[in-house]
Amino acid sequence: MSDNNNKSDYRPWIWIIVASLFITFMTVFVIQLTKDMVKKRAVRKIVTVEERLEPFGRINLVTSEETLSVKNIEQPDLPEQKEDKVLTPVMKVELSAGPEHTIRMLNVGPTGTMVFDPAVIKVSPGDTLNFEVTDMAHNSTSIANMIPSGSEGWVGQMNQNFSVTLDAEGIYVYQCDPHLMMAMIGIIQVGDAVNLEEIKKNSENLKKNFAMNSDRLDSYLSQL
Repeated sequence: MSDNNNKSDYRPWIWIIVASLFITFMTVFVIQLTKDMVKKRAVRKIVTVEERLEPFGRINLVTSEETLSVKNIEQPDLPEQKEDKVLTPVMKVELSAGPEHTIRMLNVGPTGTMVFDPAVIKVSPGDTLNFEVTDMAHNSTSIANMIPSGSEGWVGQMNQNFSVTLDAEGIYVYQCDPHLMMAMIGIIQVGDAVNLEEIKKNSENLKKNFAMNSDRLDSYLSQL
């Protein structure tokens, strides 16, 4: 009876020892496995940028000792593109019919402010020009060296209608005295423009008096 009790007293210790051994074995196994995994990761080949780009292409790495040179890329010769300029055709003045013609003096007219209307007119020798004061503070005066050689000029009074008959052929340029600086001028061509070149030459001195509308005289002459 006492022998059986003594035998049964060792069994729990046997199980404890077996369990301890198993736990120790598993602990050692896990530790060793972990070391192996860490070692494999440590010795694993490092993947470079080039290798990562391998499926798509390769890159060239330049060291600090190398010099980069940039070659000029030659551009192909392209045909020169010409700008399409839209030119406004100049309307030439036709001969005005009849022996008498009216020119109005205006503050505002078809060609701008402070103008004669029509500003450019062609008539026949012996025709009469009637200057009409439509707006106040204007007159009409021929300009020296801007009328045909040997012809007589005229001086109209301020705020008064005025008439002049022109017999000599050529171009007559006249002005409104108080508004010359605003290029209030007009042109009359009687018959043929025999003095056109002389008018163009002397026009440069006349334009020095213009504070505005400096291109008005050239524009008028281009209509002849």
